[in-house]
Amino acid sequence: MKAHALLFVVATFALGAANAQAQEARFISSEPSPFKRSVFVAPNETRFSGSATVSGTLQVAWEPESEGFGGGYRVVLKPDAASQRRLPHDAGRGPVSEIWIRNTDTIISALLSPAQRKAGLKQQHYFSGQVRLVLNSYRTGVDCDMRGYNALFVAVADERPALALAPRPDEVPSC
Repeated sequence: MKAHALLFVVATFALGAANAQAQEARFISSEPSPFKRSVFVAPNETRFSGSATVSGTLQVAWEPESEGFGGGYRVVLKPDAASQRRLPHDAGRGPVSEIWIRNTDTIISALLSPAQRKAGLKQQHYFSGQVRLVLNSYRTGVDCDMRGYNALFVAVADERPALALAPRPDEVPSC
């Protein structure tokens, strides 16, 4: 009886380890990526080391106060096709469509003048434009059954991009 119990415990741990490895190993990129998997945090977060220059459309949106949380900027980079090919992504969910920039204040200070920030707050618009950014601390996780990707802004790869103030599209993120 003890042998069966011990066998069950060993099999359970082996299956758990195999499942964790399977989850950890499901990130791919079409081309070699400068991001290398460094840590898998159970049950759903994977972190990558390294830095990369990523091109695409940057969107800086003011999110008004909601459900007791104060308002703030949301900064998202929508990578172009060339960058998507180099970004690790969940093999079962397709290429990365957007990367949330975690250090919002740093990127806002680097890309928007005080006048632009004030205009964005007052008019609840968003800024958008083409950029080439250096990012690091790339991560991915699942929330509300949706896989998300995020990173830290390091620097502008080229000259400071021209972000234009535009009316906010009717995009409302939800679970």
